[in-house]
Amino acid sequence: MQTTLQLESGTRIEIWAQGPGSLRIAIGDQIVWQVPAFANHPGFFKYQHRETCEVTVEWDRPEAILWAYSYLPGEVQHSGITVWEFDAEGITRRTGAQIDAWMHSDPNRPVMHFSPIRQWMNDPNGLCKVGDTWHMFYQFHPAGTDWGPMHWGHAISTDLFNWTHLPVFLHPEQNYWQLGATGGAFSGNAFEDRDGTRMFFYTERLPAYDLFSGYREIQKIARSGPGFEQVESLTTVIEARPDGVNHDFRDPKVWWDDNAGAYRMVLGAALDGDPAVLLYGSANLVDWDYLGPLYRAPDHFKRQGARAVECPDFFTLNGKWVLVMGFVGYTQPETGRHNLLYALVGDFVNDQFVAHSNTLQLLDFGTDFYAMQSFEAEGRQIAFAWLFNWEDRKPLGYPYSGEMSLPRELSLSEDGVLCMQPVAELEAAWPGHAIKGQGSMAVQDAPFDLQLAGPLDGTTVRASQAGLLCFEISVWNNILTITLPQDDGSIGYTADLAGAQDLRIFHDRGIIEVFAKGGAICGTRRNYQNIAPDMVDVTTEAAQTFLERTSL
Repeated sequence: MQTTLQLESGTRIEIWAQGPGSLRIAIGDQIVWQVPAFANHPGFFKYQHRETCEVTVEWDRPEAILWAYSYLPGEVQHSGITVWEFDAEGITRRTGAQIDAWMHSDPNRPVMHFSPIRQWMNDPNGLCKVGDTWHMFYQFHPAGTDWGPMHWGHAISTDLFNWTHLPVFLHPEQNYWQLGATGGAFSGNAFEDRDGTRMFFYTERLPAYDLFSGYREIQKIARSGPGFEQVESLTTVIEARPDGVNHDFRDPKVWWDDNAGAYRMVLGAALDGDPAVLLYGSANLVDWDYLGPLYRAPDHFKRQGARAVECPDFFTLNGKWVLVMGFVGYTQPETGRHNLLYALVGDFVNDQFVAHSNTLQLLDFGTDFYAMQSFEAEGRQIAFAWLFNWEDRKPLGYPYSGEMSLPRELSLSEDGVLCMQPVAELEAAWPGHAIKGQGSMAVQDAPFDLQLAGPLDGTTVRASQAGLLCFEISVWNNILTITLPQDDGSIGYTADLAGAQDLRIFHDRGIIEVFAKGGAICGTRRNYQNIAPDMVDVTTEAAQTFLERTSL
């Protein structure tokens, strides 16, 4: 199979492919680039075109090309990548609005929530704002729709909702597929130094052959140019683990600490089997000293399966310090919920975190809100989380896996509770159009936003598609419950709503995000059955506003 294309000078093509199969590019009768035979494991290949001209691209098995795109370095910040789709008829190239239209044409893909064009995505990484541009990096497996050797994907936005997709930013330090291993560029954060220099701290998991033990994780710095298009240098900064840390040792969050007059970093880990957050200090960002545990979980968590803390976040709000942690492997015995995300609020003095209470605040009772990362931007603390929790896998046949939560702004309530609400930018990016009526309302295949204010006890919200349950949200005896079609009662997705006078429910093609009590109570669920409701039945004594959300 072959096709003829026009390529501009400087075009870069990046391809992930797996044999059997081959690919070549020719100008006239001269081959300028080729892979004569792909290996039986995925591999990464790249080509830079040197002159504006017509080329012939030839391939023999379209399915061998796992993920491919091209871009012009000087223009990619504006136009994004151009995706190449190979089939028996030729190559379809899409860029910008064409990519958006293709993604939105998929009736199974949520439209308000960020997702990759193709392949697997998990944790948000390196979140930051530079000028008017928001940058999202994310854990990405370009060779398939399931988890595998980790890379960093990259996208940018001017409104936190409409995204331009950019080239892969970070790659594993070697081809782990070739080794039959996992690992790669794991999670980390963007750090802006006092002089405005920006860099990325992240974990490299070295070749791993067991997902639960026996692997090495090291910490690195990635430095890049102003547009974060390409990594210019990598520096390993922490290799040795402290005593008591056997394997999990990852996900750095770095900041400059005015009180210490030095840099500080937190890492997720386990100390002698207890989930823990470790504190490191540095005077120069390269040489780091272990200062001790910032937090160590009570024995209860280890006994209930918690293997380590993942994706720790540590930041200030209203003069207080907030510690956010994911406890991977943990199952809450009372409810059966697992891999939960918790917060503590307190003070950070002389490199010691003193929580105001030893009671952990559960950040999301629905559990499909994990690996949250927040960042400060112009006086606001903004956060995304991975909208997935391994409980219900995406059905086979989807071109991608993984979405992000709605972007949320964080705040502290008067009584010191961490609250999360959708960002204000949502109103401009997805204006709401009121649907009039009470009780039963017919809805279209579009995101909707139901807002209730007033007495909530006795409330039931049931969404259905052709009479089949999409989801049900109820409040009985001040207990808020989310129920999906697949729920069998073995896990309790509930929260105590006592005293709450507000409830907000977003639905976007199978994603349900609930906010109550000023954002102090949040619940997120991901459903893959009956995701296009045509009817919403509401029973409540509260005043209600029902908005259909449409993009500009």
